Amino acid sequence: MSYNGHTVIDADSHIREYWDLDRSYKEYIDPEYRQQYEAFSQAVKARQKTPGDVGLSFLWPRLPGHPMGVYDHFSVRGNDRSDNPNPAVDGNLATTNRGKQVDAACNWDPTIRLRDMDTAGVDISVMFPSQSDGLCMLHDVGFESALHWAYQRFMTDYCAEAGGRLRWVADSNLRDIPETIAMLKYWTERDENFVGMFITRALPDGSLLDHPRVWPLFDASQDLDMPIWVHGGANRPPLTPWESAPNALYHGIGGMYALAGLIGGGVLDLFPKLRIGLFESFGGWLPWLVEKLDDGYRPGSAQTPYLKRSASEIVANGQLFCSIEADERLLEHAVEDLGENVWLLSTDYPHSGTSWPEAVPVLMERKGLSESAKIKILGENAQRFCPRLAK
Repeated sequence: MSYNGHTVIDADSHIREYWDLDRSYKEYIDPEYRQQYEAFSQAVKARQKTPGDVGLSFLWPRLPGHPMGVYDHFSVRGNDRSDNPNPAVDGNLATTNRGKQVDAACNWDPTIRLRDMDTAGVDISVMFPSQSDGLCMLHDVGFESALHWAYQRFMTDYCAEAGGRLRWVADSNLRDIPETIAMLKYWTERDENFVGMFITRALPDGSLLDHPRVWPLFDASQDLDMPIWVHGGANRPPLTPWESAPNALYHGIGGMYALAGLIGGGVLDLFPKLRIGLFESFGGWLPWLVEKLDDGYRPGSAQTPYLKRSASEIVANGQLFCSIEADERLLEHAVEDLGENVWLLSTDYPHSGTSWPEAVPVLMERKGLSESAKIKILGENAQRFCPRLAK
């Protein structure tokens, strides 16, 4: 136990599957898609010029960026956006904002990840993929599902010998909800390290998460007592407003977009036992948005016919969770306003620009948080959000 006898759970870490795409997919792809996968793999590799390059720009070309207030692109120097979302890369090492380096082999060698978890004081890590949500841009919906199935098989092997310390979420195909439900049921039955389905902050066509086509997935997750993990990528499909925002702003705005749909559409009232978590969108904005949703959404109105409770009532009821980073400046305010039971620890390891490996001590040393709040954020809330994490 890493903190005064209490389990520490990192509810949002990652596998950077693109670092070596073949390790994550090649051996696990369905036979009928092997030839298609080889062409896909070669296209990715051809675009990976330096370590850390994603290589998937042929699926989602980067939006043209520009400095604020500057709209003539010819006058902007250094304006090209590369295919590398992790500029702090040197060889096979990524550098965090604490100046620590992470070995890229952690993405296929679980012993390296477990070593780094020990360094960081983390007992259990939940892992998201890093780019696979963008596979919704593939024309072939069946090939998207095949890639997801392959990654899921890789993850069940990756976590198998870690004694429950490594857990994983499955990427959803939101263009094929029945297939996604099949994935959910298959892995819930077969792998105790599986902890639920990961969905994006918007649907591939840009729709909010209130869309009825997703309801069967919410229903199946509720029936299986598995939570929904809402995450999103940096300025890539499925896009949310504002499409070309700076990374930190984009994640927060994306979280607001997701929550506005989930609450306004009555999802948490239609499925009263469903638990939903928001990840990598930070938490300081949540009290403000809950207040605005209380003001703007009237239960049972013509605009929100399925909504039965206010946003603040839904939060107080324990269905909604939100990950935070240990050094967020407004964390104490957020905890004071919405209570201790909402927040989940996130390190975003092994991405660059994170607080790893110091997230746990940074949180422990915050003087404005009560001891009970620290214990809940470090692990107890995650175990309520996903009871499998308590096993």
